[in-house]
Amino acid sequence: MKQMQHYNKLWNWLAYCGVAIWTFFIWRNSLMPASQSAAQSLQVLDVLDSLLEWMGLPVSIGHGLVRKLAHMLEFALLGVLWELALVTRVRGHRSWYSVQCACSLCLLTAMMDETIQVFVPGRGSQVTDVWIDFAGACVGVLVVFVLAGYWEKKRRTESR
Repeated sequence: MKQMQHYNKLWNWLAYCGVAIWTFFIWRNSLMPASQSAAQSLQVLDVLDSLLEWMGLPVSIGHGLVRKLAHMLEFALLGVLWELALVTRVRGHRSWYSVQCACSLCLLTAMMDETIQVFVPGRGSQVTDVWIDFAGACVGVLVVFVLAGYWEKKRRTESR
């Protein structure tokens, strides 16, 4: 039992460290000037050009698509990390409280992310980006919530 508590504390500590590191990564990207951010997106787009052509999509839609998907994926991972941290905090029991807290904290992070961009040369804040970030975060949170429910159910049936 004591070993399990130690394991839960370690997992919780790692989850919170993951949240901090990933939030730093998101905000660091927001501090990039527009030209540098666009260049980074174009590098990713170069890799995806052939995929877009294969799908029959015009390459011209790729730049905006890559940027919006990057927003969504960044925050989906943040949502996963927050939900893991909050679920492990309450001894592995999932709850709607953890979902609400994780989503709220991700929304706050998204709002701060867009606020940071107001002060960066060539960048601006967009409400649509906050909503895209929030949607990605909610997907990440719900994935962990559902998987935790599956794990709890499996653990209960095995203990019988």
